[in-house]
Amino acid sequence: MIPIRRILVIKFRHIGDVLLTAPLISTLKQGLPEVRVYAAVKEGTEAMLEGHPDLDTLFVLPVRRATESHLHFMWRSLRFLWQLRRERIDLAINTTEGDRGILLAWLIGARERWGIVKPGREKTWQARKLTRHFAPLDGYTHTVIRNLALAAPLGLPECREVKLFVSDADRARVSTLLTTQGVTKDTPLIHCHPASRWLFKCLPAHTVAEVIDWLQAGGYRVVLTCAPDPRERTLLDAILAAAKSAPIDLGGQLSLKQTAALSAMSRLFFGVDSAPMHMAAAVGTPTLGVFGPSGTFDWGPWPNGWQGEGTPYPGWNGIKHADAHTVVQDTRPCAPCGRAGCENTRRSACLDELPVAKLVTELNQMLLN
Repeated sequence: MIPIRRILVIKFRHIGDVLLTAPLISTLKQGLPEVRVYAAVKEGTEAMLEGHPDLDTLFVLPVRRATESHLHFMWRSLRFLWQLRRERIDLAINTTEGDRGILLAWLIGARERWGIVKPGREKTWQARKLTRHFAPLDGYTHTVIRNLALAAPLGLPECREVKLFVSDADRARVSTLLTTQGVTKDTPLIHCHPASRWLFKCLPAHTVAEVIDWLQAGGYRVVLTCAPDPRERTLLDAILAAAKSAPIDLGGQLSLKQTAALSAMSRLFFGVDSAPMHMAAAVGTPTLGVFGPSGTFDWGPWPNGWQGEGTPYPGWNGIKHADAHTVVQDTRPCAPCGRAGCENTRRSACLDELPVAKLVTELNQMLLN
């Protein structure tokens, strides 16, 4: 293998996917401290790696804005490519099966280009653009482990901690907002993020409202959050209308880092399969994640430092525990289906019909620990 002085990790996916790449970055830097480690991510996801001490430089792939001309977007994209090409990357690791990461590694002239290729596609153009390709890991394997496996040829000790760094300014902003709601340093907070950009991953509003009422009756203050997205705001409004108690509503008011800061201030996080669920686990907050169509074995909240094989959430579905975290999923044989709801209807019966009592039982156990 050629001498390696500069490594680029490519993750062109969503917010939670980018966050779960953090252990790979730490593994590379801590195992090869003299090497410069870079990352390339999509615009809008960069907050997940900003401030990471094991990352030397973060490059952000432009996404075309609504009011942006084609010419200006092309100029930004070419500038992004030129900046990366100037770095003279020795090894580029594409952590997904997507085409863009493979093309980027080739266009910037990376001498070693590693990536994932599905079995049977070894002779496709994607495989030919790579100098080393990996088959996707089979079986029950968590996404963190899948990412780390891409560095296996380097023979480095694995770092299995998902690190997310929050600034003092972000913490102060959240504290100020909470103070205006009567929260003091002694107030026991529960962070509830019930929304996802994919609404078929969400619990019905009345289910979340009942859980909130139970928590607040137990003396906790529940803080609701969501992204500044009209669909997520509509769900939050429905939850507030159905709730008999009055949770704190910070929906659409927090940045990603501030959302993580709120989780860090909270006794517990309760929510669905989403980026904020992964963020809460990363900052060390006990997390209850409710899953529908997605697998808990590959996407459950990561217990930092876990050293087992494959996944901390073995098995197909049901209730599982990993250190301080819990995942809840219906036990019907079709869950997880990997679809956009039942038969791609964008409604998930496994979530719509999930008993409130099942959630309350698990939350109660977590709060007692």
